Amino acid sequence: MTDVQLVTTLCFLVGICVICLGRVYGQELNGDTESLSVIEEGEITLPCTAHNITDRKVFWFQKEGFPLFVLNESYTTDDRFELVRSSDDDWGLRIHDVREDDAGIYRCLLNTNPVQLKTLYLDVLVPANINKTLSSTTVSASEGEDVDLYCDVRGNPKPLVSWVRKGEYFAVGKNLSLHDVTCDTAGTYTCAASNHVGEAVYHNFQLSICTNAANVSFGGKGAIYLILFTCLLFNSHFTSLKFRFVVLYECMLLSDL
Repeated sequence: MTDVQLVTTLCFLVGICVICLGRVYGQELNGDTESLSVIEEGEITLPCTAHNITDRKVFWFQKEGFPLFVLNESYTTDDRFELVRSSDDDWGLRIHDVREDDAGIYRCLLNTNPVQLKTLYLDVLVPANINKTLSSTTVSASEGEDVDLYCDVRGNPKPLVSWVRKGEYFAVGKNLSLHDVTCDTAGTYTCAASNHVGEAVYHNFQLSICTNAANVSFGGKGAIYLILFTCLLFNSHFTSLKFRFVVLYECMLLSDL
């Protein structure tokens, strides 16, 4: 083998070794896309693995904002975010006391050329909760009116809202509309909300119905008393005792009708 051939062979072998070593030990970030979920106020670690970064840098971005971390240096004032380094290749992002607005897209980036990127989607699960300040409580209405009850519910996933009366579920949705209410409509109504993240929550509404005074006066015994009072008043204008007796007798007959 001539010197030229030997040099050529050596260069070829060196080139193969460089390529192989580059594939095994080159700068590489695991760029698989992941979807993760955590319950509000919980804790979660977003994984990111970068091999042999040498002089490159690993970045963590939240949504479309500024970086949270560049290598080991923090660029956020929120101390709930922490960089987790269990090994040289591990660049996990831990979030403590997770809030609902922490949900969204997170990106772990290695500034190679081209850039290597890992995208994570974080979903924050929120148990069903009823805002009793914004919800109805005690409602009064008159007979024949329409009544609307409102139950202000939040949660993720969207909670199922049901209405309960006398132990029976009879309607769904945040709004309950009652038309042409009567005395039988009065009572306690319960709003129940659940999304299977936490326990179901409940809120009671008290509906009171004001009966029309005119209907009370002219119905049942009220009508009898009114007839007798009118007859006695009318009868007092007559001087004849016999005529008074006849009028009073007729009034008593009317009251028995």
